[in-house]
Amino acid sequence: MRRLLVFLLACLLLALPAHAQEVLSPNAEPDHGGVAMGVGFTPDPLPVSGILAGGNIDVGALSMGQDCRGFVTAQPDFRINIVYPFPFLRFIFVSDSLLNDTSLVIRSPGGTYRCNDDSFSVDNPTLDFRALAMGEYAIWVGSLAPNTTAQGTLYVTVAETIRPSSTGLVMPFAAPVITPTAGGVALPTPIPGTVMDEALTPIHGISALEHGFLPDPYWAVAVGGGALPVPPHDAADPSQLAESECAGYATAAPQLRLEWRGISTRLRLFYIPATPADADTGLAVLAPDGWLCNRSFAPGFVDPLVEFINPAEGDYTIWVTNEAAPAAPVSGILYVTEKEYYPTFVPEIARDALPIVNGLDAALPPEQGAFDLPDNFAPDPLVVPALGGGAVDVRAANETLDTRQGCLGYTDAAPDYTFNLLVPLAYLRLFFVATLPEGDGVLVVHTPDGRWYCNDDSYNSVHPTVNLVGLVAGVHQVWVGNFDAPDALPGSLYITQGDTSPLEMVTVTP
Repeated sequence: MRRLLVFLLACLLLALPAHAQEVLSPNAEPDHGGVAMGVGFTPDPLPVSGILAGGNIDVGALSMGQDCRGFVTAQPDFRINIVYPFPFLRFIFVSDSLLNDTSLVIRSPGGTYRCNDDSFSVDNPTLDFRALAMGEYAIWVGSLAPNTTAQGTLYVTVAETIRPSSTGLVMPFAAPVITPTAGGVALPTPIPGTVMDEALTPIHGISALEHGFLPDPYWAVAVGGGALPVPPHDAADPSQLAESECAGYATAAPQLRLEWRGISTRLRLFYIPATPADADTGLAVLAPDGWLCNRSFAPGFVDPLVEFINPAEGDYTIWVTNEAAPAAPVSGILYVTEKEYYPTFVPEIARDALPIVNGLDAALPPEQGAFDLPDNFAPDPLVVPALGGGAVDVRAANETLDTRQGCLGYTDAAPDYTFNLLVPLAYLRLFFVATLPEGDGVLVVHTPDGRWYCNDDSYNSVHPTVNLVGLVAGVHQVWVGNFDAPDALPGSLYITQGDTSPLEMVTVTP
C-alpha cells in the first residue's frame, strides 16, 4: 500500500506543470499588446510603459519552479515576437513605486516557462535568455501581494551591462517610452522579410472573385516555400499546439490575396505542385475570421486543401509553404473553387503547354470542318460531332514526353477541326465525350501563338479536357484521338466559356 501511495503522489507531482499550462493562456490576447523585435531595434533598452502587474492566479501554487511566485492574470500582459536569433536578451520589469514587489513569468516558443522574483539585490525581476529561439514569448508580470496591482515599465535589452539597479532604471524611466496602441501593437515594427506579413504586396498579385465566378475552379500559378518558419497561427491555446496545421517554411510576402465577395456556402482552396511534382506543400491562409492552415487534404496525400463554409466577405491572404525544407521553392498551381473539387479531381490546365507535339501537322487542312468562333457564342457549350482516331501513334512519336502530359493515343496527322477565334478570350474549355460508354478519347490543341496542349483523362474519367487561358485571336487546330487503337471513335467535341465538365455531358451525348 505504501508503494502505491508513493507512486500516486509522484504522478500527482508530475502532473502539476501541465496544470500550470492549463491555467495560464499564453495564446490569449495580451492585456497590453505586443511587439515584434529584430536585429538593430531601438531604443535599447526598449521600454514598454503602462504594464499593470497582478491578477488572481497564484503562480506559486502551480509548481512551476523555485522562482515562480506572485499573482497574475490568465492572459499574458505582453507578447514579444522575436524575429532574429539574438545571442542574448534580457527582460526587466521596474515598478513605478519602490514599495511594490513584482515578478516575471515568460513562456518561450517551445512551451518552457521561466520565472524570476528578485534580481541584482533589488525587488525588480530579471530574466536572461541566450541563443534565443525565434517565435513568440508570452510575458506575465506578477504582484507578490494578492489582490493588488503594480504599474511599471518592461525593458528589453541586448546589453548585459543593463540591469534594474542601473542608473535610470531603478526608478521610472524618464525618456520617451513606447506605449502599445489600442490595436495591441507597439513599435518597433517587424524588420521586412523576417515575419509573414499580410501587409506586403502578394508575390503573384491580387485576385477578385465573387460567388458564381467562372471558370470554376479558378487557378493561378504560385511559387511557394521560403526561409521563414511558419508559426502555429491556427493554435488558439496550448492544448491545440499538437494539432496545429500551420507548419513548414514560407516567404515574408504572401503568394496571393483573394478579395472575396458574395454569399456562398463553400470556398475551397488547394495547391498542386508541379516542380518538383512530389513536393510536400502546405497552405496558410489568413481569412477575415482568422488563420486556417492545412498540410494534406486526406491521409496518405501531401497536397493541401483549406475550406471555408459560408465564407465571410473580405480578404483571404494566402501563403504556400514547403513542409520539408527551408529556402526550397516549389512551383505549382493554386486552385479556388466553390465546388467539391479536390486535388485529385481537377482537369489538366494551361501550365502543361508544350513547344511541339511530333507527328501532327498544323499546316494541313482540317478533315472534319472549320468554323468561326465569336465572343459570347451561343449555344454554350457548343457541341460539334467528331470522329476520333487515326494512324499516328502520338505516344510513339513523342517518347521523350512524360505520359502525365497526356500526349497519347492515335490521331490523324491533319487536325480534325479548326476554329477561327475572332477576338481574344481570357478562357476557353474544350472536352470530348465518346458516344459509346467504353470509348476513351484524347485531345490535342494547337494555338496561333505556337502552344500545344494534350490531355487524355480529366475529372477522374476517361474523357479528355483542355483548358486554354489567355487565348489570342486566330486559327486554332484540334485533334481528336482514340486512346486504345487507330479505329474510328465517334463522339462529340464540346467548346465552352463556362464550367461545364465532361461528367455532366456523359448521359446527354448525341
